[in-house]
Amino acid sequence: MRERRPLRAVVRLGDKAVSLVVFVLILLLLLYSGYSIWYTRSLTNGSFLSSELAMFKPTGTDPSLEDLMELNPDVRCWLTIDGTNIDYPVVQGKTDFEYLNRDVMGRFSLAGAIFLCADNRPDFSDLYNVVYGHHIEGGAMFSDVLEFRNASFFDAHPTGTLWLADRACRIDFFACAQVDAYDRMIYQPVQNVKDAGQQKALIDYICGAAVQSRDVGGFRGEPVIALSTCLDAESYGRVLVFGKLVPMDEEEIRELEEKNLEELEEKTHMELPAEKKPALPPWLLPAGAGILIALLVLLWLIRRLRDRG
Repeated sequence: MRERRPLRAVVRLGDKAVSLVVFVLILLLLLYSGYSIWYTRSLTNGSFLSSELAMFKPTGTDPSLEDLMELNPDVRCWLTIDGTNIDYPVVQGKTDFEYLNRDVMGRFSLAGAIFLCADNRPDFSDLYNVVYGHHIEGGAMFSDVLEFRNASFFDAHPTGTLWLADRACRIDFFACAQVDAYDRMIYQPVQNVKDAGQQKALIDYICGAAVQSRDVGGFRGEPVIALSTCLDAESYGRVLVFGKLVPMDEEEIRELEEKNLEELEEKTHMELPAEKKPALPPWLLPAGAGILIALLVLLWLIRRLRDRG
């Protein structure tokens, strides 16, 4: 009997240890689940165009893009890529970090805002302009930029529109490339492109690195615009789609404003489809359940040994 006492003590200690581990694991799973739900809601909330912002899209009526600029002087333009979810106002901060986690109105938002590189001129008069946006699961923000890597998507979406306070430009997309975040040729727009010769060198570099490209008729002083987003959260990969900014005449602008007004009347806001809402990682629940079952079995075995002792 005396020989079993040390064994009983070990079993009791093991029983308490396993019970504590099970409790802590359950608590951690609950906390992580709560955090994941909060993070998912925070990330997707406001990542699509809301009715609050949609009314400022250029339609030739009030409220106008200029009214939005009065609400936030950092607003520079409105960007629309035909046939995609990219349909947002564009802001510009004092640095490229200012709007990473702030929305167009300056409020905290994990989705951030679409923003122009802080080094660029606010009127897109530079020969090379870079616009950034997060890649949000479900197709929001600049997620559709990733789709331009596919030939069918690239071919089906050749144009977009950039609305500024005093003019509008058609965007003719000519290339899509996947590069590194530290690519200085791509991510130093003002330093690298100061004249037509440097712009040509940039375009040649882009076309050489492109996974998709098309002929847009050459450049005769038109600015280049690049839309950039992250490839994923774990790497330094970046995906960009490049376009030529072509000034639009008054008739083209008027036709687009009428089209925007019709679309706005049909649908006042865009919501994230339920089937596309980001969920918890698919491995989380099975893995957590497996660990809990294993620990419960171990706890049961320890108690059986204790009872026999």
